[in-house]
Amino acid sequence: MSDIKVRYKFISQDEDDWASILIQDGKFKDVIYNYGKVSIPEEDNLNDDGTLPFRFEYNIIDNVGIPREEFDEEFFVLIGDILVDIIREQSEEDNVKYVTDD
Repeated sequence: MSDIKVRYKFISQDEDDWASILIQDGKFKDVIYNYGKVSIPEEDNLNDDGTLPFRFEYNIIDNVGIPREEFDEEFFVLIGDILVDIIREQSEEDNVKYVTDD
């Protein structure tokens, strides 16, 4: 199990179509958010450092009183790492659905 796995958990309410994410520790403890559109680029779009950048949208459901300006690069990196973990796990379980914009 990866270290990131202990930093979040899925939560939902009966009326929710999709689960949200609860951050369980650190500066953003108890923040609840969900992901919107996720775009994974083709392999021919590698960065100079060999990484494959992807884009994603997110919505903060409950900021637990943390001011907007504190949701900075640290938060973005954290939820990006969580998203990578979720995609990796779902891919291994063959639960990922790819949809093109075409």
